[in-house]
Amino acid sequence: MNERARSAVIGVFVGLAPLLLLDLARVLQEAIRTDPGSTSVWWPVACYVGVGAVAAFGVAASRGDRLVPSVAIVILLLAALPTVAARPAGWLPGVPLVTTSLAAQAVAFTLVGAYVYALVRGPRS
Repeated sequence: MNERARSAVIGVFVGLAPLLLLDLARVLQEAIRTDPGSTSVWWPVACYVGVGAVAAFGVAASRGDRLVPSVAIVILLLAALPTVAARPAGWLPGVPLVTTSLAAQAVAFTLVGAYVYALVRGPRS
């Protein structure tokens, strides 16, 4: 696979996987709230740990190429901006993966900050 295409695919993964894991954690927490015996309370925790692991992978992968955090930042902002401001980001489609809950927004924008740091830092050793 082409090196740039591989970097773009990794960027899509590190941008989209945390959003999917956050949505899964939300669904699991809702299932626990409605029926406490339906699933273990540790599954949402595992989802949050997975979000952290994907973020660490994304920051580590950015040491090889700046395209990885660039693509991840775009994906995260496209998903998270419509949940905060209706006027400046009104033209963006509302992706239901980032809900209007403050926790999901905080995690999404924290990941944007981590990837911005990785982008600015670049491939230095």
